[in-house]
Amino acid sequence: MFRFFKRVIMFIHSKVKHRKLVIFSYSVSIGTQSTFEGMNKLYPNAHFSGNLGFGSYIGNRSDITGKVGRYTSIGTDVKVIWGTHPYTYPYATTSPAFFSIKKQNGASFTNIQRFEESLLVDKQNNYPVKIGNDCWIGERVMIVGGVEIGDGVMILAGAVVTKDVPAYSIVGGVPAKFLKYRYTKETIKFLLEFEWWNRDSAWLKVNVGLMNDIHSLESKYTNKS
Repeated sequence: MFRFFKRVIMFIHSKVKHRKLVIFSYSVSIGTQSTFEGMNKLYPNAHFSGNLGFGSYIGNRSDITGKVGRYTSIGTDVKVIWGTHPYTYPYATTSPAFFSIKKQNGASFTNIQRFEESLLVDKQNNYPVKIGNDCWIGERVMIVGGVEIGDGVMILAGAVVTKDVPAYSIVGGVPAKFLKYRYTKETIKFLLEFEWWNRDSAWLKVNVGLMNDIHSLESKYTNKS
């Protein structure tokens, strides 16, 4: 019962604090230090802790901790996995009873931490992952901690991402493998330099047609950013 009321109180606090920036249902949970740039939406049963860029959203039942760029689309049941166990030399066991003081088993044989259990890409902010701008992450994707995902990346449904993903690439599979780039090298270079996601809403509204025609966008703004 205490946990229920605590969750209700935290929900009300989060809704009041972020009411002008985020749309979210009752069943979401938000880390207390989280920040939102605006035009964000968290779908039912989602959890988020970190920094969510402008125009990005997180789908049903997704659990995301980290820094997410602008205009990034995160689908349903996407998870960030930032815990790990030792599984190779020199460790003789994977059980935390022998390397962790967190007592996951209910007890521990060690009184000092003997293995780094959290995979972090940004230790200062305690972020396990960084996800770039304008990314599309499909349903049931799992992202292992310590990974950085570049701008414009597309991750196919069901993929398990275990290493950094370069900008504007498409990856998929278990573990996720590079499939192809979304555009030519020249177009990718243009987009990374142009950084349309940093344009204000007025510019984007005027140029919404160009955002649906990469050729026209590139032709109009090449060397004019």
